[in-house]
Amino acid sequence: MTRVLIVEDEEHYGEFLKKIIGKKYSCDHAKDGNEAKLLITKNPYDIIIHDLRLPGVFGRDLIRYVRSTVDPDIINIVVTGYEEDWPAHEATEEHIFFYLKKGNFKPEELLKVIDNAVQLRVLKLKERTYMQNLIAAEKLSSTGKLAIGIAHEINNPLQSMMAIAEVIKKKLISVESWGALSRDFEILEKGITRIKRVIKQLIDLHRIDLNIHGKNRLDTIIEQVVSFIRPIAKEKDTKIQWQNNVQNVNIYVAESQFFHVLLNICMSLMDYGNDFISIETRKLEDSVEVQIKTAKKQRDEYEEEEKAHIDSLSLEISKSIVSHLGGTIKYDDTEKGELIAIKFPYSDVGVKKQRTPLSR
Repeated sequence: MTRVLIVEDEEHYGEFLKKIIGKKYSCDHAKDGNEAKLLITKNPYDIIIHDLRLPGVFGRDLIRYVRSTVDPDIINIVVTGYEEDWPAHEATEEHIFFYLKKGNFKPEELLKVIDNAVQLRVLKLKERTYMQNLIAAEKLSSTGKLAIGIAHEINNPLQSMMAIAEVIKKKLISVESWGALSRDFEILEKGITRIKRVIKQLIDLHRIDLNIHGKNRLDTIIEQVVSFIRPIAKEKDTKIQWQNNVQNVNIYVAESQFFHVLLNICMSLMDYGNDFISIETRKLEDSVEVQIKTAKKQRDEYEEEEKAHIDSLSLEISKSIVSHLGGTIKYDDTEKGELIAIKFPYSDVGVKKQRTPLSR
């Protein structure tokens, strides 16, 4: 809901503005700059209407405070009776959305200005979300490049360690004390195997990252993600189940983008106290749906309950990417667990395959 703040020291005029704007939007009235600052810290406003001559603080200074300290994307509008305090041409140069003189506009004209300001605010917020998603994607890409560099650095000495360990093992097998040493070597071999698996995962992840424009089958990408997270899930004591119920419809999506969407969702779900994660594909009338269900960990009554909700920013980024790929994400939280449904519509080829099933 759009929220508007009117900063006006003349009480009657402030109430007049509030009555006009309050017909369509949630609206508050501050009688001076200090009260305005207090309200701004407590409430998320989208639009602020400023008088210029205010007790204790000049309207121009309040606008600069809002822009520099609170939110640069809040839409600021000036309504004043003293144009000489801050001429309109100077105000618009400082990105004031609209400049009105008291007594020179009709109520419907003010509402039209507010309506336009609301549209601009929505665009600014969408742009901000897009930039946040872009920055997050760049960070992810940089992290991937760093990880693959580390993987190659570890892999070279690891190969030497494996060879030396095998030579030592062959020499010690004939020694009488081998029985006592065999357990130590078993731990060493398991550790090396685990490191090898992690390196392979990082290299596979880098290969997927390089395929930025390439597409792959939906079920193949899900299988890659499940294979990638199984060892991690085992360490976190989280069970992973993957069931493909779509046999005859091949949906192709961008491999790199969807792999990271699904990977980030699953990693978030594991981090937030879920005991079980089920991934299932289903064929609907006009789309294929990927359902991700969770079951929360059981705790005794004295144990403090952990929040088991997927990170909201991660979910918003995922929604943005899936939308770009032509799909949708729906999220639902219940007492038993979470449900995330990702849908991709059939392409023309997919519809034909649904009507006349073909073997894969």
